[in-house]
Amino acid sequence: MSLDALPNEILCLLPLYIDNIETFTNAAASCRRLRDCLYTAHPNTILRLAAASAPTFFSPHPHFLVAATARQVSDWALGNEARTSDLRRALQGGIDSLYEFCLQHAGLTLEDIRRTHLARFSTINPLSDKIDKMAGRQWYATPGFWNGGVSEPYTVATEPDRATFQIITYGELFGRSMDAFLQPEKNLPYFDIRTRIDYFTYCLPDWVCSSYPGFIRLATGPYATHLERPGEGDQTAMHHILHCGRWRRMWAAAIRSVLGDDDAFTNEDEEEEHWRKRMLRNALQSQGLEGMQLVTLPVEKMDKEYVQKVRRMKQQIDQLNQPPPVEMLGKGTLTPVSFAPDPPNDVEIPCRNMWGPWTAFNPDAASDEDSEEESDSEWELNFEEIEQ
Repeated sequence: MSLDALPNEILCLLPLYIDNIETFTNAAASCRRLRDCLYTAHPNTILRLAAASAPTFFSPHPHFLVAATARQVSDWALGNEARTSDLRRALQGGIDSLYEFCLQHAGLTLEDIRRTHLARFSTINPLSDKIDKMAGRQWYATPGFWNGGVSEPYTVATEPDRATFQIITYGELFGRSMDAFLQPEKNLPYFDIRTRIDYFTYCLPDWVCSSYPGFIRLATGPYATHLERPGEGDQTAMHHILHCGRWRRMWAAAIRSVLGDDDAFTNEDEEEEHWRKRMLRNALQSQGLEGMQLVTLPVEKMDKEYVQKVRRMKQQIDQLNQPPPVEMLGKGTLTPVSFAPDPPNDVEIPCRNMWGPWTAFNPDAASDEDSEEESDSEWELNFEEIEQ
């Protein structure tokens, strides 16, 4: 019996038995009737077909598909305490755990896949190249690197493609949380600081990440006891990227171009930056894939609606009477981490222990678990609730 003899109801079930997205698209291209039937596939089915084709078509894996679906799981969890706990557990399991969580709670349409692949050439690859020039091999290849060739020489091990998707995923997960602070009168839900720090702690593995008084790094995900200590330095690399002068100047220039005023957004040192500028910078860096066109495309080629969104954000921040509250975290000189998405300071907390100050060596305190006296009770309470 040929496929033509089968009723549409049977043909519409075929995606459940196709092995991957390549077979799916080839079958859909074979005839109009089959295309019409296959295109009724549920978005979660298409996502799972895409997952079966990774990493061949969706690299780096699993970061590509996580970035493509993270906003959906964020929307699913935002404002729901139980679902937020589920999301935190997924984050604490590392990037592979978050990937499985996305496969369970999200989906993709063929149009989503096309749009994301087009963005690879217009946004993702150009951003990766810029990161490579400020923290990767191209940066290190600068003549006289350690002797004045670059303004901020530093030792980092950056994978530019991976770092690009890590920044994008942060925005896809937490971009909507910024709305709560741009429009405080609406009392919108937002993810708290701990959830954001969980993302950087476990989904950006780093060999320097360890517990210290006030911060507990659980033995989960990339830090599970049966695994070797992570060899990556992703938190340290991300910290350098988000704080370095090249990154900050790049964003300042992009913001000025959209606002159309050279004096609208001057670039100052972080310590001297007015809170409104800092909030606008953080808001725009937390918009996910859409937001990264700001630093990869000229204004005339950007999405017009997004250009208007940027200008609207500036107006909303100008109308605020005070900045979002902050929480002092870290060790030594504490870091003011904003309740609103704050990527440069969020990433500092899990890798803060590498900069000291350090106390005298204590064998009983050298494990990944802090002593009861050293630990911050709020962190412990949050993690205990999640583990129940």
